[in-house]
Amino acid sequence: MKTANIWHITSGAEFPVHIWKHPRINIELRKVQLKDYRSIELDAQDINVFYVNTNLKEWSEIKDDFLKRFELHPFVALTIISSPDAEEIYNKLSPKGKTEVLENPVQPRSLRIILDRVIQTEFFKMVANEIGNSCLANVGFFEGVFELANKEYKDAHKANAALHAILEFEAKIKKNNEDINKAIERVNELKNQELLTLHERLKVSEIIDNLKTMELKHALELKKATERALEYSSIEEIEMKNILEAHTKLFEYTEQEIKELVEENKRLRKELGLPENN
Repeated sequence: MKTANIWHITSGAEFPVHIWKHPRINIELRKVQLKDYRSIELDAQDINVFYVNTNLKEWSEIKDDFLKRFELHPFVALTIISSPDAEEIYNKLSPKGKTEVLENPVQPRSLRIILDRVIQTEFFKMVANEIGNSCLANVGFFEGVFELANKEYKDAHKANAALHAILEFEAKIKKNNEDINKAIERVNELKNQELLTLHERLKVSEIIDNLKTMELKHALELKKATERALEYSSIEEIEMKNILEAHTKLFEYTEQEIKELVEENKRLRKELGLPENN
């Protein structure tokens, strides 16, 4: 089973994707401190992807040495740089390098898609190379068959026929290997185009997410404003009720006071011997 190493090079951030299982590839997450990137040792038999989580200041300190070591390294399939300063880092990279820059924070689902496609592409590339090398190795076997045939058969006609057949087979193997190499180049071209398109889709997706966040924020603000209006309306209603009750009590009190004054007036007039008013 092939092994795919995802080298998480960071000053301490967590890797944003959970490592998944693959039926034909053993996927391993290898965490390395940013200051220790020089200690990384790569195996030609493995698939290697770098995920560098950094900022502009840290990247500027290691950029020249890091790119010199790994940008065009034959055992590194892709280097992904994740940074809040993605635009500034991307503008200073060489277009010929195998490097992709993503803005941090990265969406886990998008990163998983990129990693999965790179790993699978490299897996099929390795398998194709192994098939080609196996075919070339078989040429030596058929050369041995020819030597044996040359000893076994003294007939020059039969020896020439055997040689002709072997040369034809060797030519077919070489042609097949050329076709495999062309297919590998085409796969790499498609991979680069797909990564570029995916990078643009990620930017659009991030813009949409920002718009959704703003929309949610406005909705929450509208909800708070509505709640405050209802709360004010309730307070206003309670105050109005209290005012009406106070008016009613005042009216009742005034009416009683008038009645008492009328009775007092009658009593005084009676004591003074004056006629009562009707």
